[in-house]
Amino acid sequence: MPQNITVVIIDSDLTSLNNITRFIESLGDSVSIEGTAPTFEKGYELVHKKRPMVVIMEIGSDVNLAIERIEQILSRFPQVSIFATSEDKSSETILRVMRAGATEYLLRPVSQTDLTFALQKIGRLWLVKPVEEEAGRIITVFSPKGGAGVTTIAINVATNIHQMTGKSTVLVDLDLNAGDVTTFLNMKPAYTISDVTMNISRLDRNFLQGVIAKHESGISVLAEPQKLEEGVSISSSEIKKVLSLLKSMYKYIIIDAETISERTAIAIEMSDLILLVFILSLPSIKNMQRHLKYFDRIGLGKDRVKLVANRYLKKGDITIQDTEKALNYPIFFALPNEYDTAMMCLNKGVPISEGAPRSQLNQSLKELTKMVVQSQS
Repeated sequence: MPQNITVVIIDSDLTSLNNITRFIESLGDSVSIEGTAPTFEKGYELVHKKRPMVVIMEIGSDVNLAIERIEQILSRFPQVSIFATSEDKSSETILRVMRAGATEYLLRPVSQTDLTFALQKIGRLWLVKPVEEEAGRIITVFSPKGGAGVTTIAINVATNIHQMTGKSTVLVDLDLNAGDVTTFLNMKPAYTISDVTMNISRLDRNFLQGVIAKHESGISVLAEPQKLEEGVSISSSEIKKVLSLLKSMYKYIIIDAETISERTAIAIEMSDLILLVFILSLPSIKNMQRHLKYFDRIGLGKDRVKLVANRYLKKGDITIQDTEKALNYPIFFALPNEYDTAMMCLNKGVPISEGAPRSQLNQSLKELTKMVVQSQS
């Protein structure tokens, strides 16, 4: 495994090229420049000859031509990470360039901070030792019917896990037709899971890392599709590839899953733990009976499938004991009915630990998270 990052720079602007060169040289032996070129043709020859890890490439006014050139490099050298540099700030151009395969999009004039951060990400990915890696744990939060509070639970379990363990945590919105994780977190990510699946043939760590957004809580977020037709087109095989790669990148992968589908089934099959969320009502309990039978048929038992009763009222008509008896299945955890608290935090776009830290709901979510982490230790 290489111990330094090798770079080729393609830039027609001599001042820009010199600045980038100076920035890289200031990083010492961890990064080395294998060559520079003022034209794409000469740059492509350098890439062919030197086989660098990174190509820092100027995007001119002709975006279509730039995209063709990115695709040309990647079709021949798929392991190369391309840093596109451009003065164009439009989200449309950024998205097109990233979809073409660029790992990073750096605004010109390129700042030393942005370039250093991008190279550090590449360095972490290249220098990691696979033999020392432990596969991440997939925890799926799922309910047979919408409106049970799955997204609230998934978001808060994810943020609490990261806070408690300090381990890398990614939240994946797999409600591909009606997901709203980013709404709950007040995020406007540039890319979504659709951008990943539309480029599934060249999926790798570098590309996936470039698409995933970062939330201020410290967790990463792979956002839901923004268009209905994009979500419909995503296949279960694509989901499997994405989740498999995420297991090699993150310690905890928390999934907010849609109601049962082929895609949900794949996530459930790959999960180390399934939190099956429901409300204590007769229709919901009847639904649980059907789904628990389904999980039993596919070989998922009490060690992996845990029942979580949400919006539980201690003085309600249906008790925990009655429910466990009817289902012949233990309830792993019961969250109190603080619907107003959850809605207040949703409207603020913050996790409950931030929006209502003293609430009983927050304390219960933290206790649930502790039990989840302990079950995966």
